[in-house]
Amino acid sequence: MGSATGFRTDIQGLRAVAVALVVLAHVGVPGLEGGFIGVDVFFVLSGYLITGQLVDELNARGRVRLTDFYVRRIRRILPAALVVAALTTIGCLFLVAPLRRETTLLDALATVLFVPNLRFGAEGVDYLAESIPSPFQHYWSLGVEEQFYLVWPLLLILLALARRRIVLIAGVGAVALASFAASVATTPVDPSLAFFLPHTRAWEFAAGALLALFPALPASAGTAVLGWLGAGGIVATAVLLSPETAYPGWAALAPVAATCAALAGDAPGGPRVVLGLRPVQWIGAVSFSLYLVHWPLLRLTQEAVGLQTPLPLAVTIALGVLAVPLAGVLHRTVERPFRVRRGVPTPRRRTLLAALATTLLLAGSATGAAAASADPRLATDRVAADTAGEELPDGTTFVPSNLAPTLDRAARDVGDLQLDGCQQQKNEPELVVCEYGDPDAATTVALFGDSHAGRWFPALHEVVDRHGVRLITLVKSGCRSVDSEVAWSSTKNPSCTQWREAALAELVAEQPALILLANHLPPMPERNPRILQERWQEALSSSIERLPSARVAVVTDTPQLTAPPRYCLSANLSAADRCAESRDEVLNAPIAAAEQALASAGDLARIDLTDRFCNESTCPAVIGSTLVYSDDHHVTATFSRSLADALDDQLGPVLAAASLGG
Repeated sequence: MGSATGFRTDIQGLRAVAVALVVLAHVGVPGLEGGFIGVDVFFVLSGYLITGQLVDELNARGRVRLTDFYVRRIRRILPAALVVAALTTIGCLFLVAPLRRETTLLDALATVLFVPNLRFGAEGVDYLAESIPSPFQHYWSLGVEEQFYLVWPLLLILLALARRRIVLIAGVGAVALASFAASVATTPVDPSLAFFLPHTRAWEFAAGALLALFPALPASAGTAVLGWLGAGGIVATAVLLSPETAYPGWAALAPVAATCAALAGDAPGGPRVVLGLRPVQWIGAVSFSLYLVHWPLLRLTQEAVGLQTPLPLAVTIALGVLAVPLAGVLHRTVERPFRVRRGVPTPRRRTLLAALATTLLLAGSATGAAAASADPRLATDRVAADTAGEELPDGTTFVPSNLAPTLDRAARDVGDLQLDGCQQQKNEPELVVCEYGDPDAATTVALFGDSHAGRWFPALHEVVDRHGVRLITLVKSGCRSVDSEVAWSSTKNPSCTQWREAALAELVAEQPALILLANHLPPMPERNPRILQERWQEALSSSIERLPSARVAVVTDTPQLTAPPRYCLSANLSAADRCAESRDEVLNAPIAAAEQALASAGDLARIDLTDRFCNESTCPAVIGSTLVYSDDHHVTATFSRSLADALDDQLGPVLAAASLGG
C-alpha cells in the first residue's frame, strides 16, 4: 500500500467511483438506489488522507501548523462550493415556487455557513425518502466534512502529546467506537439526526484514519485480492442497499469496510488497473465539482417544470451527463486555480479574510433574499363557494381568497387528534390510547392505524358524536395497522412492532364492537398489479386474524399525489387546475381491489370515499373553498370535517350492525 500523503491513482479512482454512484442514484438509474453510499466512501478517504497528512507533519516537525492546514482546506473547498451555492441561490429566486422560496433560501444560508447538515437534521429531513428535497441538500456532506476538519487536527495534536503511537491509535479507535455506537443507537430512534449529524458520522472518518495509522500491507497477490474485494464491495453495497434501508446504523459498516479494504489492497494486479484508467482518473479529478453541480442541475430543472410533473428517467440521465462537462468547467476555472497556486503565493491572512468576507457576503445576501420572500401572495381576489364533500368534484380553478386552510397554514392543519397528543410519533413505542364520544355508551369503536387514520379523525369524531358511541384511538405515525406477516414483526422501525403488539393487547381487553382500520397505502406502479392485489389480500387477512372477534371496517386510502399541491398552487393562483393530478396515477387500484374482494366475501366492511376526492379523471387540489391536502398524501383537517356526512352515509349502517352484534 502506498503512502497516505502521496498521490495515488487508486484513491483518485475511488473518488470517481464514489461520485459516479451518487450521481447515478440521484438521476434514478434502476438498481443503483443505494448509490448514496458514495458519500461514505468520500468520508473514509477524507479520514485516511487528512490523518496521514497531519501525522506526517507531526512526525517531521513535531507540531501541526493549524493556519496552514485550514488555509489548504479553504482553498480546496470554499471557492467551488460557494460559487455553486451562489448560482443555485440565484436559480432558486427564479425557479422555486413562491411558497417554498423562503425555506429554500434559508437552506442556502445554512449552506454558505457550512451547517446545512445541522439544519436538515433539526428539520427532520429524510434524505432517503424526502419527496421534495432542497436544491442544497447535497451540501450536508460538506457540512459534516468541514465540522470534521475543525475538530480532527486538534484531537490528533492532543493525542500526539503522549508521543506514543499506541495512544494515537487508541484515541482514534475510541472515537470510532463511540461514534459508531451513537450511530447504531440513533438510527432506529431518529434516522434524520443519525444521517446528518457529525457525531454519528465521525466513525467513518476515524475508520480511514485508523488505516492511515497502521503500517501498509506488503504488496502481494493476497493484497491485490483484498483490493478487488473492497472495490467490488463498494459497488455491491450500492446495488443491495436501498432507501428502505435503516441508514447509517449497522448498514453503513458495509461501504466503510469495503472502502478500507480497497485502500489497503493497493498492489500490482489490484483494482488500480481499472481505477487508474485515464477517463476514471479524470472523473476522480473533477469529482468534487461534479458532486457540487449535478444536484442543483437536477433539482432546479424539476422546480422549473413543476414538482407535480416528475422528470422522466431519460431527462434525468441527460442532466447527469450534462453535469460532467459543467463539472470540468468548474474544476478548470474555479476549483483548480484556487487550489494549485502558481507564482507568488497568496498570504495566509489574505486567504482567511477573503474566505470570511465572501462567506459573510453570501450569507447576508441569502438572509436578505429569504426575508424578501417571506410574505408571498397566496390567493386571488375571488371567492369560492363551499362545495367540499360533494361527489365527483370538478375542483376550483383558482386559489380563492376564502381558502381554508390557507396555503401557508396547510401543513399545520392536522386536526385535534394530533394536537391532543393522541397521534404518536414514529419513534414512540409506548401505546397511547385516547377516548372520545360518550364514555358511558354501550358501543365502542376503535380507530387503529397510522397518520392517515389521524387525518380521518375529524370526520369520524363528528360521526361518533351523532351516533352517541364511544371512540378509542390507537394511532401512530409511520406504523400501519395492516401489514404482511413478514413486515408485521420485521420493520426498520422497531418501535412499530412493540406498539402494534401493545395495541392488539388493548383491543383484546376493550373488545370494541367495531374496529376501523385506516392506513397510508401509496400507489406502487413498479409492482405487478395482480401480485400486489394477491399479497395485500393475504396481508389484510393475516392482520384481521390478529384482531379480536369484532366487526372490522377498512377505510380506502386517500390519493397519493406527486408533491404537496400547495407549492404548485402558490405558483398558479389563477390556474389551480394545473395542480390537479390524474386519478389513475394517484390511487392504489390493486389494494382497493384486495379490500373489495374481502368485503365481498364478508370478511370486512369497506368505506370508500374516493369519489369525494376525485372526479372521473382527476383529483383536484382545491374543492370549493377548501384545500384538500396539507402535503402530498395527508388531507387537511378542514377537508376531513367536510366529509362527515359522506362518511356517515357509509359507516352509519356498519356501526348500527356492529352495535346490534351483527
